[in-house]
Amino acid sequence: MIGRVAAVDYGRRRVGLAVCDPLGITVRGLPTFVRADGADAVAGVAAVLREAQATRLVVGLPLHADGRPSEMSAEARAFGDALGRALGVPVAYLDEGLSSWAAEDDLRAKGGSLERARKGGLVDQRVAMGLLRAWLDDLERRPPPGLASADDEPLPPSDEPAPPGEDAPDDRPPDDRPGD
Repeated sequence: MIGRVAAVDYGRRRVGLAVCDPLGITVRGLPTFVRADGADAVAGVAAVLREAQATRLVVGLPLHADGRPSEMSAEARAFGDALGRALGVPVAYLDEGLSSWAAEDDLRAKGGSLERARKGGLVDQRVAMGLLRAWLDDLERRPPPGLASADDEPLPPSDEPAPPGEDAPDDRPPDDRPGD
């Protein structure tokens, strides 16, 4: 069980939010946090995520196409760090790439007003959902701790005998095995 991971799409005006179920199977959007003048966005978002029982954060980093941090990257990282401290949970950062365009394309395909979706925070929410889905998909592709992945070097054969009570593998050809 990975717990309720929450994703954050940081913005100066709006903060898109999403959360997954404790098993990391389903992702749902949370209400987008709209920043009011002088309001403490960290406290406001932390309250929403506390209610959602978030146990970890994934924060989108807006990077340039070549992978260099953008001006907004530092702001998003500072916001994510402060939010992680406020909630007492670990924070992971993920390149948000073209997530806004992907969310807008998805909304366009479903019809309706894209302008209304932007103003209403639906685009920000969809970006957060996409970030979380990408993070979960990446997590699913990683091998569990202690297991080798297909890209790892194979382990060399062991010259040590099998522990008592365990049969050692029989490496002899089938024709040379006793009882065959």
